[in-house]
Amino acid sequence: MTSPRCHQAPHIPGSPDRPHALAAAVAALLLAGWQPAALAQPSGATVIHGEARLQQQGGSLTVTTANGAGTRHSAIDWRSFSVPGGSTTHFQQPTIDSTSINRVTGGNPSQILGTLSSNGRLVLVNPAGIAVGAGAMVDTAGFTASTLNMSDADALTGRLRFSAGPGGAGPLSVDGRVLARGADVVLLATDLSVGSAALVQAPQGAVIVAAGQRVELTGRGLEGIVFEVAAPTDRVVNLGTLEGDAVGIFASQLQHSGVIRATTVSRIQDKLYLGTLLKKDDDKEKEDKEKAEKEKKEKEDKDKAEKDRAEKEKGKGKG
Repeated sequence: MTSPRCHQAPHIPGSPDRPHALAAAVAALLLAGWQPAALAQPSGATVIHGEARLQQQGGSLTVTTANGAGTRHSAIDWRSFSVPGGSTTHFQQPTIDSTSINRVTGGNPSQILGTLSSNGRLVLVNPAGIAVGAGAMVDTAGFTASTLNMSDADALTGRLRFSAGPGGAGPLSVDGRVLARGADVVLLATDLSVGSAALVQAPQGAVIVAAGQRVELTGRGLEGIVFEVAAPTDRVVNLGTLEGDAVGIFASQLQHSGVIRATTVSRIQDKLYLGTLLKKDDDKEKEDKEKAEKEKKEKEDKDKAEKDRAEKEKGKGKG
């Protein structure tokens, strides 16, 4: 098998290492809206599966990938991965069914403030935290963002299995727009929020917003997500708009006052024991109406039966 290669044009060096406590503090500041003076494009790339060529042109970075031999994915480790406002980072993949797995190892949260795009599917993993800022755009065939980590072995084989490490997982927030044109949008963390101005769309797939400690994606849609470990503190706050062929929110603690628009509805299997599926409003209205009609009929039948019984008792008394 051909060894991984990375052809890289000059780029801004990655940020230096920081202690974990400082990284956590920086993550909190970033996700609260603070921004450093000069946010850099993704940098410090090491290809661990397949090939990648990086080309920087002004405010744009193009990453052209080749899948690993006999697979449909590539995998890259980055020292830092952010997209400054007004800039574009684009992943050009062999096909729309190809997946580029991108793990961030430098300890700094990822800020997506510009445009992150791909003709294929993107997976972004950063245990320090991920924020899709207001006005940002993620436009791909399919998109998975996770602050739960992914092991070396799973990145190499393309197995989409994620788990919180000993230091926990950073927060994940979406305040911009995320669009998956041909597959699912999957957001994974232990503490996850979708802001009121956010729009998350998967017109040809599912939108999955999930909080857990260990999660695996075994296929597409709601049936393809498996929770292996959950905790009572796993939390999702949705104030935004979620649109898809199906929409699922999974969490131990759920705060939802946003908008859900789902073309179809899939029911949750027992294995997704902490799942909460939010149906579109007209489905819920129809369900409530059917339930009310059923209860009304049951009451009428019960009243009639009691009336008939009373009549029979009355007739026996006269006899």
